[in-house]
Amino acid sequence: MDTRPADSLALLQGNGLDPSHLELLKRSIDMRPSLMALLILSTTSASLAAETTALFDGADASTWDTARDKQRLNRELHYSELRSTDEQALLWRFSPIAVRFNDIFLRREIAMPFDAVRIRLRNAGDAITFAVKVRDAKGAEWTANQISVAAGTATRWLDFPTAEWKPASWSKDQNGRLDFPLASLALIAFNIDGGRKYEVAIERVEVLHPERPIAAVTALQIPQTANAGDTLDASVALQLNQPCRLAIASLELHQGKSVTATCALPLQATELAAGTTYSWDTLSLKLSPFIRGGNHTVRLRIGEAKTSYDGKLSNGRIGTVNVTPRKPGTVRSSVRRHRGTPRLFINGTPHSGMAYTAYHPDVEVFTDFTQAGVNLFSFSATPTEAGYNLSRTTWTAPDEYDYSQLDERVAMVLEANPEAFIFPRLYLHAPSWWSKLHPEDVVQVDRGDGKPVPFIHRGTRPAPSWASERWRNDTIEGLRRLIQHVEESPYADRVIGYHIASGTTEEWMMWGANEREWVDYSPVNVARFQLWLRDRYRTVSALRAGWATPDVTFKSVTLPTRKEREKTHFGSFRHPEHEQRVTDFYLYNSHMVADTICTFARAVKDITRRQKTVGVFYGYLLQLCGEQRQQNAGHLALGHVLASPDIDFLCSPTSYRYRQLGGEGTSHFMSLLGSVKAHGKLWFNENDIRTSLAPGKVGSWGKPETIAGDILQQDKELANAIANGAAQWWFDVGRNRYDDDMLMQRIAALNKAADSVIPSDRSWVDDVALVVDEKSLCYLKVGDPLGRELLIDQLPSLHRIGAAAGHYLAGDLARLTRHKLLLFTTSFAPDAGQRQAIDTLKGNGRVLVFCHAQGLYQGGQIAPEGMSSFTGIQLKLATGPHNATVTLNGNHPLTRGVSPMTFGPSPERSLNPLAYADDPDATVLGTLPNGVPGLVIKRFPDWTAVHCAVPKLPLPILQRLAGLAGVHRYIDTADVVWAARDLVSVCVKEPGSRAITLPNARKVRDLYTGEPVADSPVKVFRATFVDRATRVFMLE
Repeated sequence: MDTRPADSLALLQGNGLDPSHLELLKRSIDMRPSLMALLILSTTSASLAAETTALFDGADASTWDTARDKQRLNRELHYSELRSTDEQALLWRFSPIAVRFNDIFLRREIAMPFDAVRIRLRNAGDAITFAVKVRDAKGAEWTANQISVAAGTATRWLDFPTAEWKPASWSKDQNGRLDFPLASLALIAFNIDGGRKYEVAIERVEVLHPERPIAAVTALQIPQTANAGDTLDASVALQLNQPCRLAIASLELHQGKSVTATCALPLQATELAAGTTYSWDTLSLKLSPFIRGGNHTVRLRIGEAKTSYDGKLSNGRIGTVNVTPRKPGTVRSSVRRHRGTPRLFINGTPHSGMAYTAYHPDVEVFTDFTQAGVNLFSFSATPTEAGYNLSRTTWTAPDEYDYSQLDERVAMVLEANPEAFIFPRLYLHAPSWWSKLHPEDVVQVDRGDGKPVPFIHRGTRPAPSWASERWRNDTIEGLRRLIQHVEESPYADRVIGYHIASGTTEEWMMWGANEREWVDYSPVNVARFQLWLRDRYRTVSALRAGWATPDVTFKSVTLPTRKEREKTHFGSFRHPEHEQRVTDFYLYNSHMVADTICTFARAVKDITRRQKTVGVFYGYLLQLCGEQRQQNAGHLALGHVLASPDIDFLCSPTSYRYRQLGGEGTSHFMSLLGSVKAHGKLWFNENDIRTSLAPGKVGSWGKPETIAGDILQQDKELANAIANGAAQWWFDVGRNRYDDDMLMQRIAALNKAADSVIPSDRSWVDDVALVVDEKSLCYLKVGDPLGRELLIDQLPSLHRIGAAAGHYLAGDLARLTRHKLLLFTTSFAPDAGQRQAIDTLKGNGRVLVFCHAQGLYQGGQIAPEGMSSFTGIQLKLATGPHNATVTLNGNHPLTRGVSPMTFGPSPERSLNPLAYADDPDATVLGTLPNGVPGLVIKRFPDWTAVHCAVPKLPLPILQRLAGLAGVHRYIDTADVVWAARDLVSVCVKEPGSRAITLPNARKVRDLYTGEPVADSPVKVFRATFVDRATRVFMLE
């Protein structure tokens, strides 16, 4: 047969193959006449035709994202848009500022080898060059050829043949091959220019597979029934009709979408020949003890080959095994007070709370942590939709749910550790199809023009409004179904609870918080705000009086616009006569967030018959400071959440602010741990400090340069956690890694240390309290620097006074009677109960310190006399900008010898208004540049008041105030101290010896080394520290 190339292509077209596919085939094979003839013959069989798999068909834009947060988008692009169009396509619009490339990611797995990736698009914008990249199963990134597309190009295909793929220049490949499966595909726009406008409509993305061989199964032996935990003896034989590459070769069990057991087929080569019988006579298929019962399909995977059985193509299915599952026992978990602090209990036994959490579940990593002694694990899941593509959609369609990935991830944990306990992190979102059905229930954003538009989360999908009763109810039904699925599973007794998450970065921050968006203007949120106002004001006349608006009604109320929210009429504060509506909105905003959290927590508690623990991220009062999230994120209702009997634990990442190496930084939690513990809640510290093994620059996210630095960071973090009675999980966020022998050995030692302190008394010993009034922050201008300077900026000095210091809500003042030194920094608008509580604290030798305008609001009005009654010092208000620098006079024991003699936020900083002392009975310790008192002290018979007109009291003053109040100071050096009844932790910046003074004589042992420091009871001992080290001393 004389077949010339041109004639051959014509014949192939006649057999129905797309010409573009033919071109790819021509580029992928040697087009010699004999091979062309073979190709022609093969196309006469439909079973051997080239195949395509659609990764994107233009319908669901939610499978795409930019992998950039709003800050990066704003830094790199004038605008960026990613959304579905009515023409069944993804619209990608952007205009760069200065960057030369931009990319978007399609979160779809590519399971098998392919001949090419193909993308059909049209270009309505400027000329652009495209490439693609993937990350393979080993973590290597691969890229393909670049293709230029002219401006205004009509629909065309872009072809990226396998032969042109290679490891990316910035990546490392270990074995020279593309390892499957591939987790996602990125489309890259190159050669883009600042200011130009790019607009691409992506209609379809597909992969073209080579002609697939057929593996005909000629023999199979496998039991038809089995019990969970059994090992199945199996054998299989097959023949191939053409050679087959072997990226994968295994015998597997499947149930639904899940692989439930697998056995790799031993191979002698990476390619099997055609016509040869291959047999495996001694295969062992190990069933997990936790495998689900019922029928499991036996499937054979031989590279990219199709499978035939009994003469029919079987899609790999070659048999069935019916499995009898294990009967799970019962598990009960709770949080209750134990030895002075809230503690996790599992089946009646206290647990240290040391855990590992995974965004990228991996059996090997679970095994590493298991070998380190960790037996508590978490991973991402969802009862509905995951907003960050961290898990697959569960609620796939109305009344259709898919729990296959949840089961797979549980199986990964239990494969590594059959004795593990699990508390999955459940992200609450809404599928795109739900949002389309209920447009009035999705979040709307005001971008500054007062015209709300739908907020698109991560650039791809709307976000459900937390105010939506429909979304709440539908999500509760999703939770009910997921928990029922877990409770009916063989692993039911390994799941101890649920971590409920939603919103920005899963942390119950309002949608768009990190993107600096101003939400939520949806109809359902407006309606819920109106209901909240009815409950608050009761009558229209009271609302009109409160808002100084004579014609407002509950039905006419709207949300304040972004411009109204950004503006204030009294400097850093809101004036009730002009903007009580805005203050009320911010009070409501946090209430609504807290109410949503409590609603879901109550639902989970009810569904689980109160047998499982429930926790949430919330209360970031010591992190979201001095920027728009302080008010916009909705984290100003911690007291509401703490009052819920349905919430067992709260959590946050360890604060991002002071993650410098060892004692150079100041480890602290984002919330008010004193109040959290006082309300009987457990605190989980998310230890996401990046290790030296993680990607990124040294210093970013606390990343050290070396493993030795990692150990300093980990020692410090655990010292803080255990001294404060907190639990902790290590975390792989940002591709964080721990796979170093020395580091994992240290984590094992730290885990053992945490276990060993469970019997110890960790009752409070903090004599010092930082008091935070969260509701008063709603009276502060959004993002005002005061919100940072009065809170997080004060912490490094506060925690270096040599004493244990706690953080508390102003609503808990009545609980603080044992404290000796109290700092009030944000009580601008204390309610009547707080005013009464502070009057009770004015005695017993206490020192109460007031910074700036404490007590500013009284009776709903700005009232300077309210500041005086609150603080005990006569204070005045001065409007207009005033320099915020205090110069100490050095004539008082509190100031004598202090260096430097000036302090405040910064020399350039001004305050408006200024609150300063004008009290003849107060002693002036420092003055402002205009000569008015900046720091004063006033002695009463049985207590002392101190007022500082500016934020950021310096360390020497705090140390001396602590001495004045009779606070027990463990050390005299400026090192960080955390302490409890039976232990004290010290974290130093400089190496050397330290003298440590105890409240009473105790024996002393180093927790981390186990070595005795004092064999007999002592009240003072010395300890030597290396550079930036942390030591924990057990007091026995």
